[in-house]
Amino acid sequence: MMATSEPRFAPRIAHPWKTVWTRGEGCEELARSLAAQEPIRIEGDLRTACIEARAGVIVTTKLTSFDLLPTVVPSGVDFDQIGSVVAAVGSGPHSVFAARIAVRLAGRIGVEGSMVSVSPTSDHDAAARETLDQITALVPGIPATLVRESGARALVDDLPPGAVLVIGAPGGSWLQRQFFGPGRKLVVHSKAGAIVVRDAPRRCFHQAGEPAALGAHMRVADAGPLMTHPAMAVVNDGHLVGIVRTGHLAAAPPGGSIESIMEDAVFLQSDDPVDAAGDLADFLDGSPIPVVDANGRLVGSLAPPT
Repeated sequence: MMATSEPRFAPRIAHPWKTVWTRGEGCEELARSLAAQEPIRIEGDLRTACIEARAGVIVTTKLTSFDLLPTVVPSGVDFDQIGSVVAAVGSGPHSVFAARIAVRLAGRIGVEGSMVSVSPTSDHDAAARETLDQITALVPGIPATLVRESGARALVDDLPPGAVLVIGAPGGSWLQRQFFGPGRKLVVHSKAGAIVVRDAPRRCFHQAGEPAALGAHMRVADAGPLMTHPAMAVVNDGHLVGIVRTGHLAAAPPGGSIESIMEDAVFLQSDDPVDAAGDLADFLDGSPIPVVDANGRLVGSLAPPT
């Protein structure tokens, strides 16, 4: 053992994740251990089911190409034997999520949670410490330890009995290559099993508010008092067909229709990453961005990034 960062305050375990799960060994138990409310079992078309549920996390049996939500996969977890939860973190893209899962699971089942990072040689110490400090800043309230080990198996062998190991999905970091090298299976032999996680960007359906729109056949004179933003969506039978701007209304004949002065529609799909909103915010002069489903129906609006 090299160094430990003590927690500055207690873990926050009430994060309002909406958790869904699929059939498979350990999925329901883990979903119930993570969820802030009753988790939802889903089947069939996962993408549609997750969007309809406005799910935040999915617990399932294996990692696939499905990347709509952060994914959590139990592997041989013995929920009756869990004595602690340890997140193995490094420079990979899923380490922060692994730490958050460890905090949440430990807090919900009432055991100790911690995270550990590995430095194989003294040459790696500075980079490993910097990575651990960055994760600690994002996930406060969990003890963080930097250790010297030659590889993943040595790390697992040093875990206390009953420890569940949480590890990010395969990636490019040294630690992840140790666990998920080419042709290798997960080298986790901790008595209580392992949890593999993969993070995903937050999607528009998570943050979209109620849609605001004008009807395509509405008269210009009637639409003026309803313009609450510089630009608004225009719909016909619930489908997004264009946008209209306040400047267009002011210059249009009062008896004309919104349809006659609207522009082509700009929008985000409900499963687009929230970060995509930045590309449209300026074009809509800071107005909410229309969000549509796979059939082009207006299902929400997304506040522009500030």
